[in-house]
Amino acid sequence: MPMQRKFTPKQVAQALGVSESSIKRWVDGGKVEAVKTAGGHRKLPLAAVVKLAREQGYQIVRPEVLGLAAEHTKLEIDKACEPLIEALAAGDESASQAIVEPLYHAGHTMVEIADLVIAPVFHEIGNRWERDELSVHQERRACEIAIATLHNLRRMLPLPAAGAPRAMATTPDCDHSELPVRLAELVLREKGWDAKVLGIALPLSEIRAAIEQSQPDLALLSVTHVENPVKFVAQANSELLGPTKRVTKWIVGGRVFDATLQRTLDCYRFSRTMGELAEMADKYVEESQGKELA
Repeated sequence: MPMQRKFTPKQVAQALGVSESSIKRWVDGGKVEAVKTAGGHRKLPLAAVVKLAREQGYQIVRPEVLGLAAEHTKLEIDKACEPLIEALAAGDESASQAIVEPLYHAGHTMVEIADLVIAPVFHEIGNRWERDELSVHQERRACEIAIATLHNLRRMLPLPAAGAPRAMATTPDCDHSELPVRLAELVLREKGWDAKVLGIALPLSEIRAAIEQSQPDLALLSVTHVENPVKFVAQANSELLGPTKRVTKWIVGGRVFDATLQRTLDCYRFSRTMGELAEMADKYVEESQGKELA
């Protein structure tokens, strides 16, 4: 399991603008998670520090101490879209991270950041590209910056507990859109799932082999582009979804499927938003616990 970077009470105190003695007292009182080294020194994981700031309302006044975006642009979530569009269009990674990261520090969930900010921002970026207001390289660069920003957010989440429900997300070989599966990974990890991205643009046969080997509780197939949606659904049903539905529950998402096609997919649920995905994950856990109690 990957290790999370840890910080001393002095570093955390500098980041939050509080006294070092307060941090030590909170650690000893169980207010914030920490570990002790072999020498008896307290160390706080990044996820625990961010959780403390979010839940107790502390502002991260020196984020650079924690390796976070040094410049923070504090915005209300409903005011974040336009500045983020401009930062991404300009290819400004620092400005983009300075807009998104504080939203999570302020207590907004990954679902809120995904559905209220990232989704509408990239919808508008796509519209601007179609109107020739953005070039291909600007659109691609915007995606790269967004993925890097999500990677930073991922570091702020606690590692999944032993025995956590497992999920894998991927896209078929006709779809190179990485952003939706990265968002799905973060949404599920925030809810305590051991969620991973299997890879993007994979042949259905490769996805099937990986799912049959790993047998995750949930498998997510994101499809944002396909030449022939009707043909793809028939192929996916016969080569992937149908053959593996006994070892996992499939959630499929993607704007290429109309309501009629959604009903023909051989899957557990169809998700239109990250909020719906989160609700489906909760429903799965409830169903599983109900079966265990029965």
